[in-house]
Formats: sequence, C-alpha cells, structure tokens
Amino acid sequence: MKNKFLQGTLILLITSLLLRGMGFVYQMLIVRFAGTEAVGLLNMSFPFYIIFVVLATSGMPVAIAKLTAGYVSQGREYQITTIMRTAFLLVAVLSLCGFAVAFFIMPEIFLLLGTEKRVAQCFLVLIPGIIIVPFCSVMRGYFQGMQQMIFPSAGQIAEQLIRVASGLFLIIWVCPRDVLSLAMALAMAAMLGELAGCLLLLFFYLYARHRQKQSETERTFPSRTVLPELLSLGLPTTFTRLTSSIDMAIEASLVPFCLIAAGYNTSQAASIYGQFSGVAVSLITIPTVLTGALGTALIPAVAEADAAGNRTALEQRCSQSVLITWMCSLPVILLIYVYGEELCLLLFHIEGLGSMMRMLSFGAVFMYLEQTLVGILQGLGRTRTVFLNNFAGSASKLIGMYYCIRILDWGSIGIAGGMVLGYGLQCLLNLMALSRIVKIHLEWNAILLPVLFSFIMLILIEQIVLMFPAHSILLLLAMVCGGLFYLLALWCSGQISVLTGRTGTYEKNL
Repeated sequence: MKNKFLQGTLILLITSLLLRGMGFVYQMLIVRFAGTEAVGLLNMSFPFYIIFVVLATSGMPVAIAKLTAGYVSQGREYQITTIMRTAFLLVAVLSLCGFAVAFFIMPEIFLLLGTEKRVAQCFLVLIPGIIIVPFCSVMRGYFQGMQQMIFPSAGQIAEQLIRVASGLFLIIWVCPRDVLSLAMALAMAAMLGELAGCLLLLFFYLYARHRQKQSETERTFPSRTVLPELLSLGLPTTFTRLTSSIDMAIEASLVPFCLIAAGYNTSQAASIYGQFSGVAVSLITIPTVLTGALGTALIPAVAEADAAGNRTALEQRCSQSVLITWMCSLPVILLIYVYGEELCLLLFHIEGLGSMMRMLSFGAVFMYLEQTLVGILQGLGRTRTVFLNNFAGSASKLIGMYYCIRILDWGSIGIAGGMVLGYGLQCLLNLMALSRIVKIHLEWNAILLPVLFSFIMLILIEQIVLMFPAHSILLLLAMVCGGLFYLLALWCSGQISVLTGRTGTYEKNL
C-alpha cells in the first residue's frame, strides 16, 4: 500500500516551499517598498482579525479531518455528507455574527482600549476575511481528512499568487506613500488572495463531492448526532487557537506599550515591532515549511493509525516525524545564529538585528518541534491537552516579554527573549504529555550525526565566505552549497533512507 502519510507530507512540503518562497520574497519587497512601520501596523491589527476567524471556524478543520479519516478507515464514507453539511451551516451562522460584531462593535472597543487609530483602520479592511476564511477552512479539513492534499495545496498557491501580485501592484503603483495607505493596501491584498484561494478550492470541493455522492448507496445519519461530535473535537481546538490569537493581540499591544514606556515614540515602536514580526520572525520561521506540512499531515495519519488500533504504526510515525523535524531544523538554527545579522541586511536592508536573531535561535528548536507535537496530539484527539499547554506557553511568553523589555530594559531583544521562554515551556509540556501516550524511539546516531554534519556545513560556508569577503551575495550561494553538503552527508550516512524505509514495514499493517 502506498504510504499516504509521507505522500501527503511531500505534497504539503512542496506546496509550503512554493508558498514560503513567494511569501518570503514578498516580505522582502514590502519591507523595502513599504517600510517596517507599515508592516508593523498591519501585524498589530492582524491578531484582532484572527480572533474572529478562529471563533467563526470553531475548530472545524481539525474535527472534520479526524472524523473523515476515521470514517474512511472504517469504510463509512457515506457519513461524510452529513458532517460537511452541518459544518458549513455552523460556520455560516458564526461568520455572519462575527462580521457584524467586527464591523459595528470593534471600533468602539478599539477606542476604549486606546488602540492607535491607524491599527483600527487596517482592521476594517480585513473584515471580509471573517466570512471567506472559515468556509475555506472547512473545505481544507475535508481534503485533509481524505488525505487528498493536492487540492488545498493548489488553493493555497492561488491565494499566495494573488496576494503577492495585488500587494506589489497596490504599494508600488497605486497607493500614496503615506504609512497608513501602504498598510491598508497590504491588508487589501491579503483579502483578495483569500477570496481567490477560496473560489478555487470551492470548485475542487464541488467536483470531489459530486464524484463521492455517485458512489454513496447508504443513508446518512441525522445531523443532530453530528454536531455534538464536531463540537467535542472542534471546541478544544478553537480554545487553543483562540488562546494563541488573543496572545498575539495582547503581544501586538503590549510590545509597543512597553517600548513607548521605555522612551520610544509611537512611530519607532511600530517600526521595531515591524522589524521583529516582519523581518526576524520571517527568517526564524523558515523551517516551519517542513514542520507545518508535517503537523498538517500528521493529524489524519495519526488518527487513522489510532482508529485502526495499530500501535506500531502510531509509534513509528511519531518517531519519524520528530526525527525529520530535528534533522531539517538544526542546520537552519545554526545558520541563523551565526549569520542572522548578515541575512537581515542582505535580504531586507535592515541593520542591527543580530542580537535579536541570536536570541531567537536559542528557542527556534522548540518552535519547530512544537508544530510537530501539536499535530500528533491533535491526531490523537488530545485537543484539550494542546489547549492547556498552549495557554501556559502564551502566558509565559507575554510575562517574559514584559519582564525583558520593561524590567531588564533589553529593548527590542526583550521581545525575542519572551518568545523563547514561551515556546520552550509549551514544547516541554507537549513533549511530556505525548510521552505518556506514545513511546518515541530516537536512535542516538540519528540525533548526533545531524549535529556533526551541521558544524561541518558551517566550516564549509565560512571557508567559502573568507575566499570572497567582498561579495555579500555569495553568502547565499555558500549557504546553498553548505545545505547540499548537509543533505548529501545525511544521504550517505543512511539517515534519509532509514526514515523513508521505516514506513514500508508498517504501512502494510493498516
């Protein structure tokens, strides 16, 4: 039998590489053309918008993916129709309610909170997404549960293409050069991308459902039995994501407040937050191309193995995903620690972020491993555990940011310090929770060999850079050469073949 887990992960990884590549280039260009202050304003308004999207979505993607994968493994595909009908009706009601609250009530709340007026204006441009994104998420959950990753991948690519094209067109040729107009243009481009991706995904979904209904011969069960099951899986996920969204919203308000209290003006505070969220985070989250694909593919893969009662497949899939995360994230962490400042200057034309990048690199491994662990726990249905651990991590991150910025007077580096503390605690709690459910088998050579190869990679890059010190662009070429050496070393040592070969021994048991 074909390995759907690795197959789905590969599709998602290729998609993520394309999306992250386009998104990264787009981020570089908007930082250069629009500036970090405009990026900071958009990123300060975005968390408030995400809160409404999370509430309207109600965790349906994870719930649908898990239930659909379970029904497919049990030969009960005919029950998927009722699930989707109920989910669409639920998000329709919640989306309309959220849109009304965001449009009529949120402006007053912004006034009460003393939020900067420009942030509130950017938020209003984002409001249409409260209706668009939840419907798109429900369809993604369906394809994720069916392990047909190609369709949501195509929708995401279309979304990113339209977002990048419209964003560059607006900020370069249409909008005035004032900061507010540029920030609102970036928000408008995000909405146009969401709409394009949703329309394409709707076409794929209608086609797939038409084909599935032709093969359905059994009656579906009443929707009143579906809603409680959807909510029991979706609500804990909603609480988890809501905690993250509220955490982001508090962060977007807390960080500028602390910076202003430390002596910066509002424009400088927005610019510093833009440097952190638009530049530093863009670099440090590069490996999430893989870990995000893993986390998404793990939910139905783990749910399928769990529903079939195959402990061997479950344990090996979990071990496999942790090792993949470790092998692929380690070299990036070391590169960012050593060359973070040079990369910020070369790619974004932003100076002085070396200390922030080094601080972020200390907690990067927790960030990457966290996505993988969350995907496993959600696939096992432990959404409540994910929620509680996420809440603890978010609280520690915010407290850490306040302490580092205000008390220790670290300035912009304090933002990174709080982030490291939050992700470290959250990752540790999730790892402890998973270890009580599934045994993770990690071989020492699979842990230590990537460390050795990564340091050799750094030496190779350093030698290339020393040969051509006057050509900064060669740093990127040197990193490419170092990365190729790292992959070749993993291949020659048998680590890659071990990871892909393991699966064939247990997929037959599913």
